[in-house]
Amino acid sequence: GKRTRITLPSAFSAFYFLLFIGVCTWWACHFPISHLGFNALCVMVAFFTGGHLVCLYLYQSSFAQDMFSPAGLWARLFGLKAIIKPGNCSSFDINLNTQHDWPVYVNPGILFLLYISVTIVLKISSYSLGRTDKGTLHCAFTLIEDDSLPLICVYISELVMFVCAGLSGEAAADNPLRLVGRMILHQSYICALIAMMVWSITYHSWLTFVLLLWSCVIWMLRARQRFATLCSPFILLYGLALCCLQYVWAMDLETELPQHIGTMSLRQLGLDRLLFTLTFWLLLRQSVKDMFSRKKRITAPLQEVTTGGEREHQERQFCLLFVTGRNESILKVFGGLVMSLYAKYWIYVCGGMFIMVSFAGKLVAYKIVYMLLFLLCLCLYQVYYSLWRRLLKAFWWLVVAYTMVVLIAIYTFQFEDFPGYWGNFTGFTEQQLADMGLETFKLSELFTSIVIPGFFLLACILQLHYFHKPFMRITDLENDTPIHRKKGIENPDLVQSTEEVRSEEEDLITDKWGLVMDRLMVLSSKFSDTLTHVQSFIWRVLELHIVKIVAYFVVWVALLEPSAMNLVLVLLWSFAMPYGRFRAMASCLSTIWVCVIIVCKMLYQLSVVNPAEYSNNCTVPMVNETSLQPDEMLNSTLYKAPVDPANWFGVRKDATILGYTKDHLLVLMLLVFEATVYRHQIHHYRQQQRSPPPIPIIFPQTTRDTLDKGLLHCIKYLVDYSFYKFGLEICFLMTVNVIGQRMNFLVIIHGCWLVAMMVQRRRAAIAKIWSKYCLFLVVFMIYQYVLCVGIPPALCIDYPWRWRTSVTIHSALVKWIYLPDFYTIPNSRNLISDFLLLICASQQWAVFENEKKEEWMVMGGENKDKPDPMEDMPFNPAPNFINCRSYLDMAKVLVFRYMYWFVLSVVFVTGATRISVFGLGYLMACFFFLLFGTRLLIKPSRTRLVLWDCLIMYNVAVIISKNILSILACVFVLKMQKNFCWVIQLFSLVCTVKGYYDQCSLPVEEAGIIWDSICFFFLLLQRRVFLSFYFLHVSADLQASARQASRAVGADISCLPFMLHSGEYYLFESDSGEEDESFQEEQKPRQQTAFQVTCFVLMHHSDFTASQATGSDIVQRILDILKFLWVLFLAMVDGFTIWLNMLTKQYVDTSTLLSEERYLFIHNISQVGISLKQTLSNVSLAFFVEKDFRPLIFQCGISSRRPTECLFLFVLQFVQFCSFLCMLYCRTFSVEELIQSREFYSSQNRLLKLLFALYNVLAAHSELVCYFIIMLNNLVTASVISLVLPILVFLWAMLSVPRPSKRFWMTAIIYTEVMVVVKYLFQFGFFPWNTEYKLKLNEDKPFFPPRILGLEKTDNYIRYDLLQLLVLFFHRSLLQKSNLSSMEKNKNERDEKVFQLSDEEESRAQPEPDTEVLSMTPSTETPTDAEIQTDPEPNIQTNTTETLDTVKADGKKKSRFLRFRKKKQSEKGLLKKKKRLFTPTCGFFQNILHAEYRAATDVYALMFLTDVVEFIIIVFGFWAFGKHSAATDIASSLSEDQVPEAFLVMLLIQFSTMIIDRALYLRKSMLGKLIFQIILVFGIHLWMFFILPAVTERMFNHNSVAQLWYFFKCIYFTLSAYQIRCGYPTRILGNFLTKKFNHLNLFLFQGFRLVPFLVELRAVMDWVWTDTTLSLSDWMCVEDIYANIFIIKCSRETEKKYPQPRGQKKKRIVKYGMGGLIILFLICIIWFPLLFISLVKSVVGVVNHPVDVTVTVRLGGYEPLFTMSVQQQSIQPFTEQDYNHLAKLFGENAVAMQFITLYSYEDIVTANIEGSSGSVWRISPPSRQELIKELLGSTGDMTLPEAKPVSRLYKGKQHSNIVLVFYSAQEWWDISIAGCRESCGVLPMVIFNDKVSPPSLGFLAGYGIMGLYVSVVLVIGKFVRGFFSEISHSIMFEELPCVDRILKLCLDIFLVRETGELELEEELYSKLIFLYRSPETMIKWTREKNEE
Repeated sequence: GKRTRITLPSAFSAFYFLLFIGVCTWWACHFPISHLGFNALCVMVAFFTGGHLVCLYLYQSSFAQDMFSPAGLWARLFGLKAIIKPGNCSSFDINLNTQHDWPVYVNPGILFLLYISVTIVLKISSYSLGRTDKGTLHCAFTLIEDDSLPLICVYISELVMFVCAGLSGEAAADNPLRLVGRMILHQSYICALIAMMVWSITYHSWLTFVLLLWSCVIWMLRARQRFATLCSPFILLYGLALCCLQYVWAMDLETELPQHIGTMSLRQLGLDRLLFTLTFWLLLRQSVKDMFSRKKRITAPLQEVTTGGEREHQERQFCLLFVTGRNESILKVFGGLVMSLYAKYWIYVCGGMFIMVSFAGKLVAYKIVYMLLFLLCLCLYQVYYSLWRRLLKAFWWLVVAYTMVVLIAIYTFQFEDFPGYWGNFTGFTEQQLADMGLETFKLSELFTSIVIPGFFLLACILQLHYFHKPFMRITDLENDTPIHRKKGIENPDLVQSTEEVRSEEEDLITDKWGLVMDRLMVLSSKFSDTLTHVQSFIWRVLELHIVKIVAYFVVWVALLEPSAMNLVLVLLWSFAMPYGRFRAMASCLSTIWVCVIIVCKMLYQLSVVNPAEYSNNCTVPMVNETSLQPDEMLNSTLYKAPVDPANWFGVRKDATILGYTKDHLLVLMLLVFEATVYRHQIHHYRQQQRSPPPIPIIFPQTTRDTLDKGLLHCIKYLVDYSFYKFGLEICFLMTVNVIGQRMNFLVIIHGCWLVAMMVQRRRAAIAKIWSKYCLFLVVFMIYQYVLCVGIPPALCIDYPWRWRTSVTIHSALVKWIYLPDFYTIPNSRNLISDFLLLICASQQWAVFENEKKEEWMVMGGENKDKPDPMEDMPFNPAPNFINCRSYLDMAKVLVFRYMYWFVLSVVFVTGATRISVFGLGYLMACFFFLLFGTRLLIKPSRTRLVLWDCLIMYNVAVIISKNILSILACVFVLKMQKNFCWVIQLFSLVCTVKGYYDQCSLPVEEAGIIWDSICFFFLLLQRRVFLSFYFLHVSADLQASARQASRAVGADISCLPFMLHSGEYYLFESDSGEEDESFQEEQKPRQQTAFQVTCFVLMHHSDFTASQATGSDIVQRILDILKFLWVLFLAMVDGFTIWLNMLTKQYVDTSTLLSEERYLFIHNISQVGISLKQTLSNVSLAFFVEKDFRPLIFQCGISSRRPTECLFLFVLQFVQFCSFLCMLYCRTFSVEELIQSREFYSSQNRLLKLLFALYNVLAAHSELVCYFIIMLNNLVTASVISLVLPILVFLWAMLSVPRPSKRFWMTAIIYTEVMVVVKYLFQFGFFPWNTEYKLKLNEDKPFFPPRILGLEKTDNYIRYDLLQLLVLFFHRSLLQKSNLSSMEKNKNERDEKVFQLSDEEESRAQPEPDTEVLSMTPSTETPTDAEIQTDPEPNIQTNTTETLDTVKADGKKKSRFLRFRKKKQSEKGLLKKKKRLFTPTCGFFQNILHAEYRAATDVYALMFLTDVVEFIIIVFGFWAFGKHSAATDIASSLSEDQVPEAFLVMLLIQFSTMIIDRALYLRKSMLGKLIFQIILVFGIHLWMFFILPAVTERMFNHNSVAQLWYFFKCIYFTLSAYQIRCGYPTRILGNFLTKKFNHLNLFLFQGFRLVPFLVELRAVMDWVWTDTTLSLSDWMCVEDIYANIFIIKCSRETEKKYPQPRGQKKKRIVKYGMGGLIILFLICIIWFPLLFISLVKSVVGVVNHPVDVTVTVRLGGYEPLFTMSVQQQSIQPFTEQDYNHLAKLFGENAVAMQFITLYSYEDIVTANIEGSSGSVWRISPPSRQELIKELLGSTGDMTLPEAKPVSRLYKGKQHSNIVLVFYSAQEWWDISIAGCRESCGVLPMVIFNDKVSPPSLGFLAGYGIMGLYVSVVLVIGKFVRGFFSEISHSIMFEELPCVDRILKLCLDIFLVRETGELELEEELYSKLIFLYRSPETMIKWTREKNEE
């Protein structure tokens, strides 16, 4: 009904309107309605609606419209509108009247909808009448009636649900939505009051103003709810009266109704808007319900509703839902939570609203009053808390009253004539009233200007009436109730109610909802605990640090805007920081002063204030009066604009006042927050009933004693005491930060203070002067801020340094000296670093005071800095961490042991990043400390500290020097650039202010002191490390290492041979296996591989996955797969770690044993006895490395001459051996620390284990890492100075036996350091070749001298050198730790002694040829038979106890471990003569060629592999070895017969080196290999770094292919050197690929045999360079037999691994897998040519457009009549449209279409031939006459013979005719198509082009289909036929069951050949040939072993 009357107000519609109002009021008054009454009402509405519709319909007739004119009163009153215009009677057309508004057209539709709805409701109610009882019917009627009301919102729907639920039992009571709905209904008076306010604000009028006043009055009353319910009928009546009046005035009766009463417009009464009164009905319904409940006093769900002034109940009513059952308890809990949150935090909402009200829109006086109130409140809170609490309620009342006044004033000011009344009443002008906030607004502005205060009023009223009392209870500091509760729960009531809920839930626990709620309660309590802990932690941090945050932010805001008012803040906080007792006062005063500043700033924004009235205009001085330049004068504050005096004080006009005052508002908030923090903590401690911690720390339970318990304790300790321990260093760093930030004159004073304190060196001395330093910082800070504020510019006085005097001080100098100025205004923001320093210094002063107190010493430890920490100490208080037992120990090892080297790296980088004299000093210092590092760490701490302090003082001196030199860089820069450019570059002078450098080039990143500061930080940190107790353990460990080294030297009597063990290349195994492999495999215990580990883990996991995947759920399967992949990954990681540990087992065991021995040294643990301990320390390393007790008697025979000596030596070594066994097998002597360390390492997680394993690999092969980095450096640098070290590595280090000497490593280190210094010196920009011009000119020239020498100026000139240095020092430290360097030194001395043996001794000792002891294999395990080197003598002696004479008698000694070789005496004589001249060199080569101990090895296969890789690189990267060949490919180069010369040379060199290498390998020539290595090293380096760049004109480091080739060549050199060092193997048996019989070896061997000529070349070379009796054909025969036998052996091994059961058919997967693929392959081969040619033409073919079309027309044999050529511009390709047109043209011709569809539009072109001939007709007159005769005699058409048109495009062979016209003037012909209408001057030709094959496939496509069949298919067919035919002929040689004996026979042939038994070789060969000739013998020999 309401919808109907809304659309079109009229007398008819008034029926619906009044009915709607009546029904709603009836419902609100709780009056019942019977079924009969309801039906009667529906029938009445239906009849009336029907009649209304009929009237409307009838009015559309012309008769009715004539009777009641549409403009007449009756038609307008009853809402009768002419929708259809009256037309003439003759036509039946309907003319719609479109002049009305849309509601006129909608109204009939809505009436019809209402009619239908009512009739449906009647039907439903009559149907349900017979089926339900009365109660349910009543419910249904109510529901239906409400549903028929159109404007139903959520409140009524909730109400209806409630009514239905109330009548139909408790079924719906469980729904929480209904409970919420009931709560809203219960609080309906709030909705009604808000609706009244919003109504009045939204629609501005006098009548709604009544509602605003009414709601304000009710809000202010104490018993609001009671009064609202009492007023509810009157409010409703007033609202309905407004609605009715508005309805009447909304009718179409404008002329009849009055618009004014007297002078007042009725429009202001608000009779022109429709409003809703729904909330008023709700309120009335609630008040009636309350009245009923009071009368009846029944126990109902709404029992707890209260009236009157009981505030407690009101507060609960606001948030709690009053219903029975479990939901009541849950919602009670929830309501309590919400209530407590609101009580705590609603005041913040009010504070935010204060700021919003004050700053929204234009700033006016009433808003400033708001801000004033707000600021007063905050000031009082900060300064006088108890008074603030007493006045808070009065404050809220004041705010509410003031807001109502403001609201009413603004509201009434909008009515007409009111601005006049206000002006007369106050006497203010319109502008002044606007400044107060009273002005007439537009509608949108009015809404915002009234809504914001309105909502603010609402927020304040809520705070006052609901949250004030609980807030006061929460914030009461005096009467704190201690909390007896579970830790971490805020609200005890909440817990209690939760417990109630739990107890109620126990009976409902089976219910799902109950379970969910129970779980939620548990989770919420856990979350609450965690949140409480986090909150208390944050509060504690804030309690300790809020004052620093406040001070920092206050000063930062003051520095952003230097002014006289902000000076007060700087003054307060500068003094408050060091003098802590003033801090509370500073906070209070700052709060008051910031409030004053904010109010001043706000008042200054009022339009009353006009700065133009009092601003000063300073007169511009004459040129001779000032030192300012004219352009500087224009930018000076004094002269650029009128000067506002207020600006100096700190206020100015600004567009956005909030943005302008934002910073000070934040400061105020922060100050208030500071007070809040302190009060919160007082409250917290009282609640907890404990006092605050005695020491201001975050974790009170953390002390110095708990520091070493674990990593977490350590972190907590550092959080608590980091400033206590390291505050002094932090202050020094802050000082350096100030210098770096400012770099001006004033910070030189800071530098002087820094030096003064650093010189003191002792903490106690610094503490004495610290208070003076703090005072200086305070005064200095204030002084600098005063400089920034300066004198008031309004005085128009410039500073004296700007006056014209004899000494001109220009702007840059003014800026550098930091003088106040109006042009170069001092940068105040930089002062924040000064204030930060002041904060740190103040804290440090407190530390100096505190560290004397007992409690600080106990809790935080003592702060002492004795140079010798152990002075007056009985024992070291710090626990030993060297043997790591926890993660904390690992961290300590990193810091205390390895940080020293990291700090030196930082020193290096600090020097290297900037090219200056200062940087050179850093480099020198770094090199000094690196070289003497370990020695320095062992020295007494005083010496160490003196040296380190010297480095720190140098660092400080550099910082201060740079600061002083900044005057040259910033101030006198132009003069320096003109005359002293070299000074700028020498000292790296760059001003950190940009825009100075024009002439001298220097990157800006080289400036500043950033790296110096970083270096300073690490140097200070390392100094503290040196002073700590922890470092003593490191020092002791290093001393123990040194002691071990000295003992190792002393122990070297004659056990040296056992110590000489290389241990770095034991990865390479010998290729010369002798025993049967099956036997070997049985003997060797199999090592688990990573794959086996993985399988093992997966096997265990398979059950788990199977059980999981039973549900066959897709998600579950995916999860299982992911789990499986994760387990697989983990297993792979484990396997990889195990493999790495296997590689480094020997290294790890050795280092473990050494560390345990060091532990014994340090702790003086006595073992079996002093002598045993002595021998133990002497021999442990030597024996442990070898893992075996070697026969000792032979050393007696060699080294000793007398039997007594030998006996003594034997006894001594026996004792050593026993002690070693004791050490080895009793290693787990009960030292708890070592046991814990081992347990800790074994319990690591996977990642750490992997990292440790990787580190061990690096450490075990550290010399290889060194070589790699040296190669890498050379690869990247490619210069003369970087070439030296690689050559030394290849020809010295890698050839040294058994390892590079200490001399080599020191050479490498010192050379690298010298190289760095030389490079550094040549980086200075003042060298002529370092100018930008020269560098640009020679950018890509490889032979630019500085570049080829390695002295070029580049950015990354030193990066790899640092890496190289670090790696070298890392290796050196490992050598020192494992005592190898000292052993080498001893070995050298011994060698010299041996060298000096007299001739007599030699002859006496060696009557027969000289013998040398050779060492054994470098394997960590007992060598297997395959690895043992034996000489091929028939009589092998194995008796280890036989004497030397027996050995000599036999000539050669044969043993598993020892081997002797003969040396010619003549060599000894030669060496003797030359030893004085060439002793070192000869000795070196003597060692190489005739090493005392040699483990022969075979790495030829790996060398060959690297050669092959290099060969491939050359072939595929050939373009890199030619001058301009980068653009071509190899095929085109070879097809054009062009080969780059460099490419050819490299190819030949590569091939020839492979041949020579093979020859040397077969001859086993050590000397040849050595000479070849030397020639190759020098040759390759000369070629790659000098000749190749010259040939290709490309730098080596820009040629990636050459770099890759060189890298692999380095690998080759490494393997080659290893081969030389270890010696060639005694025998070379067969191909290295045939050592194992698995699939991989078979596959590789077959691949090896497929390479053309490789097998033949290898066989011939082997025959040439091997001593043999066989002819070449016999040799080939043996090789072929061996190869076939190997293949058969592999097949048999496979059959053994995967046996096929008898009588079982082949599996389908095998048949289809193998057979199917073969069938597919054969089919592809058969049809390949057809497919290929077809695809080439259609799919991959490329378009072939013509580039030239020539047309020639001639008759017979005469001269051509017409010749014309066209090129590409006249040849137009077809478009898709052209192609479609062509297809349409020939669409009916099937033959033609078949031809056209063979081509796509890209293949067709149109050639437009010009109609006139391109040449004149040159014909002789006789020929012309003949031609005329012929033409006259001919009657038929003539077809041009050479034209080949596409005949299929013409029906009946009809071609186009052309016309030839002859122009006799110049004698040329024109041509055109006969009968053409347009474009006759052009002859168009459509040309169809076949696709051609792409160039890449041209070589195949060129054969054509038949060619491909003949060449490719038949050849492959023949090849395939070879596989499938003649199989029967080879059965007897291929189907051999067991080939072991034949294989053994082949290996025997190889073996006897190697040992020189050539007769035996012939016999064995003939035996093999006979075996193949005799099938019977073959059958016997190839039986399975078990058959015998």
